[in-house]
Amino acid sequence: MRVNVTKDSLLHALQHVLKAVSVNHLIPILSGVSIRKDQDVLIFTSSNTNMTIEYRISLTTSSTSEQEDGAIVVPARYLYEIVRKLEPGSIRLETTEQRILLLSSGDAHIRLCGMDSATFPTIQKTDRHTVARWSINNAVLKSAVRQVACAVSTSETRPVLTGVFFECNNEVLSLIATDGVRLASRTLTVEHAGAIHIQGVIPGVNLYEVSKMLKDEQGTTVIEVGTNQIQFTSKELHVQSALLEGSYPSVEKLIPQSFSSELTVKTVSLLQAVERVSVLASGSIIRLVVSGGSLELLSQTAEIGDVLDQVALLEKNGEDFRISLNATFLLDILRCIDCEYVRFRFTGIMGPLVFLPQDLSASMLFLITPVRTAN
Repeated sequence: MRVNVTKDSLLHALQHVLKAVSVNHLIPILSGVSIRKDQDVLIFTSSNTNMTIEYRISLTTSSTSEQEDGAIVVPARYLYEIVRKLEPGSIRLETTEQRILLLSSGDAHIRLCGMDSATFPTIQKTDRHTVARWSINNAVLKSAVRQVACAVSTSETRPVLTGVFFECNNEVLSLIATDGVRLASRTLTVEHAGAIHIQGVIPGVNLYEVSKMLKDEQGTTVIEVGTNQIQFTSKELHVQSALLEGSYPSVEKLIPQSFSSELTVKTVSLLQAVERVSVLASGSIIRLVVSGGSLELLSQTAEIGDVLDQVALLEKNGEDFRISLNATFLLDILRCIDCEYVRFRFTGIMGPLVFLPQDLSASMLFLITPVRTAN
């Protein structure tokens, strides 16, 4: 392989593929990144067996006589640190028959010992095994993932809850995540789905990483689902993730259909009040008290102090109530609600608190289970 590429392009590619690199993987080659030149494209690939990332750089064809196709796998972290410290400008990559990658930039010349790329995982084409395919705007996908990711479980006790459940029914895509204490749901419209009905569970970490890599918010991502994997393709980025095994629990019965009180508040006002009150929240527990026309938030830490804050109610329907919540979980939810006003519904002293955007036609919903306290 022999090719010239700019430092910015090389660094940008490595920043993407590093997200699937394991530093101390049991399979040594997976601590590396595959670099392959194929005609007028330079392809970078990384994999941790659970997720494979491929990033492509289009090459100019003006100097094809000086370029040669080829491939090699080199230690990903060392390559990234080396490239990061090189001077701006063009970098020459060249491989030798002894599987050595030579990097040249200005007066700097680096030799990296490489490995054979023949055994390195690649993106598997799904053409023969594709069950469903649809397209979605990047900005919409990023927003939806951010909203449901806050409720993904981080415990391996129930591995399926570390994922995000998806169901595509014709052109309606539903995303749901829960850790048993919180639940987040988002429904959105997708393009070119056709008459399909498919569901599965995507590892939450993988889905979140995909959303962070989508920089062009005006662009579109093509999603393809196979029998046990899902792929995301957007311009030069291609990500393949395994799907989690197991049945996701039915959450329909968890969503209350009735409530005894409903409040409407300004989202940012409630968020800021919870942030203030949480400073002195022992065990991260805060109390919400609705009495008359006011919403009070209280917390305390023994021998340190206590906090009382108030939030103006834009609207109240129903009875007064008081409830204790985990402030950290509540903050995660409020930071995901990207609308000016939020409704929340009280469904009982130990029933979940339901959060909805003021515009009920919006397609997001959050639940948080209260904390049982002595008073």
